[in-house]
Parts: sequence; structure tokens; C-alpha cells
Amino acid sequence: MTKSTRCTATCRNGAACRAWAVRGSDPPRCVHHGGSTSRTGAPRGNTNAVKHGFYAGPQPPDGVSIDAIIENLYERQLRLDAVIDEILVANQASLVELTHLLQLHGQNASRLGRLLRDRRALSGDAADGISDAIAKALDELGSEWGGDL
Repeated sequence: MTKSTRCTATCRNGAACRAWAVRGSDPPRCVHHGGSTSRTGAPRGNTNAVKHGFYAGPQPPDGVSIDAIIENLYERQLRLDAVIDEILVANQASLVELTHLLQLHGQNASRLGRLLRDRRALSGDAADGISDAIAKALDELGSEWGGDL
């Protein structure tokens, strides 16, 4: 005959657990403190939780700098400007098409602005460049208005 043992875990209040331990658990634990005879969780070697990157956003190819991305986007912006100008001169597009092109133009300009801001932040010139630009603009306005700003 085997002697029954008590759980050796401590409860939240700090007292010893007084429940019966599960037979064969080492150290002796009750069901509530992890003395289950069957293992819980995924089996060993399970790859279902491996991160695959399917939902990750598009990443630039290795070796592409932010300057190259900005240059490419700027060239596309210039081409889009030329297309819009041609359409406006020839008066060929409908209002819906022109609205769509102008929406693309605005989105592209917004992305270009964010990339330029990010490049400035990465270079470390973010705060100094902005404060210098504001000071220069205030000096120019002050000289135009004949006062000190």
C-alpha cells in the first residue's frame, strides 16, 4: 500500500495547501497546483504558433535607403502632376476621374511629406531645422511689416 500525500504548494494567502496530491506527481501537487497526470498545452514540436509575417506590412528590400524611396516617390509625383496638367489643358477627363487623380496627388504628397519628416528625424536634425526655419520666417515677416516679432 502506498501512503497518500498532501500537496506541497502554498496558497495565495501564504498557508500550505491541504488538498490531496495527485498520485505520481513530483513534487507532490494537487490538481489545482499543477499536479495533473496529463500534460497541458501544445505538444512538443508544434509549429502552429510560429510567426509567419503574413499580416506584416510591406517591407522595403534590403539595401534600399529612405533617400531612394523619397526620390522614387518624388518622380512619381512629378509624373502625376504632368498627367493632371495634360488632362486639364485638353479638358478630356470627367469630374469623377479628375477627382480621383487629385485624391491620388494629395495622398502621394502626404506620403512624401511624412517620408521627408522621418528622414529629418532619423538624421537628428529635426528640432534644430524646424526652429531655424521658424526663426527665419519670423525675421522675414518682421522685416516686411517693419516690426520686431
